[in-house]
Amino acid sequence: MGMLAIPLTLVADAQMDSRDQVELIDGESMAGRVVEFRRDVVLVDRRTVPVERIVRWDRFATARKEGAGRGHGADEVLLVGGDRLRCRVQTIDLECVVARWDLLASPTVFRVPLEHVRAVMFSPRTAARLGRRPNVDRGGLSADELLLRGGDRLVGELKSVGADMVELTTAVGPRRVARKSVATLLVNSDLQVMVQRPKPHVRIAFSDGSRLTATRPISDENRLIGLEFLGIETVGAAVSGKARVDVPLPVIRSMQFFGERILRLATRTPERVVHTPFLGTVRPPVIDGSIGGGPLEVGGRWSASGLGMTSRTQMTWLLDGRHRWFCSRVAIDDTAGASGDVVFRVLVDGRRVWSSGPVRGGRAPRKLGPVDLSGARKLTLVVDFGRRADVGDHAAWLDPRLVVE
Repeated sequence: MGMLAIPLTLVADAQMDSRDQVELIDGESMAGRVVEFRRDVVLVDRRTVPVERIVRWDRFATARKEGAGRGHGADEVLLVGGDRLRCRVQTIDLECVVARWDLLASPTVFRVPLEHVRAVMFSPRTAARLGRRPNVDRGGLSADELLLRGGDRLVGELKSVGADMVELTTAVGPRRVARKSVATLLVNSDLQVMVQRPKPHVRIAFSDGSRLTATRPISDENRLIGLEFLGIETVGAAVSGKARVDVPLPVIRSMQFFGERILRLATRTPERVVHTPFLGTVRPPVIDGSIGGGPLEVGGRWSASGLGMTSRTQMTWLLDGRHRWFCSRVAIDDTAGASGDVVFRVLVDGRRVWSSGPVRGGRAPRKLGPVDLSGARKLTLVVDFGRRADVGDHAAWLDPRLVVE
């Protein structure tokens, strides 16, 4: 399989300029230096922590290190399921996207099956500076679509993307357009397939903004992080469908763990959802995203799992007795800026057991729990109005989870 040799000195340098924070499934937070990943445990300073007890590991770098990697990758490949790869797209055909990822010490070429791709954004930062960053969340068009930088659209079947030209078959015949004039390729939604994720897996945020899913990581003898990405493969890999690389710590910003010791509420259908708007229309909660649009981010820290709500919203789940505790963090997400003022509450069998008090935008998340669920039959999460009706109330439940005893 494709292996990348990366100097250990990069890891050592980054550890001196960063601090790590590990959050456990029961809500405990540990500050220290992540020294090594083994198959079942992580070493944090001198403490051995079972992987099954970790919810997330975040690395907070100095300003100098935080900027590293941001300039990498002119394009952005958005995958079905929320992953994204900031890269340099080389070619696209009917089968796959071929792209080079420059973030790693040794630039690597990946092949992404087109069925796993939702959209490809060409030079999105340039488009954003021009105020033309397109919305890729369209509704059910059964065709490929090119969004051009001038505002026009072409609909049809994509044939190829090369270094200079893009070819598309439309209802009136073949069309060829200069690649530099294309802002975004939207892939036929009827052909999209999400990669099946094994129960134990991780979702990783990188310093260039890429976010990828991988199997559980381990360190090799040089204490690099060995990752096998899901849904993409390295060109020339010995095993088809695999993208196995060794990644140094400097390029990782967070690693979020999914396993068997917890049940994430975002994956479970609630019994009841009620939103009572102050004015206007009903806005249902957003699973694994912000009610203001986009991913869940608070203070620039991304959460792959969570619930985005506005006030006044209630969500209720039935409990089956297998889980003893409820834990989460709560905040106003970054889409609200400094706006927003809400109160978070937790009800167990209709009885209030926790209240946050006023939570405002621009503040760090608050820890919630562990809340005892012994003998409980229902869990209800509530976001209520604060001081300014529902203005900017982009409430976020971050990593809400039920924990076994």
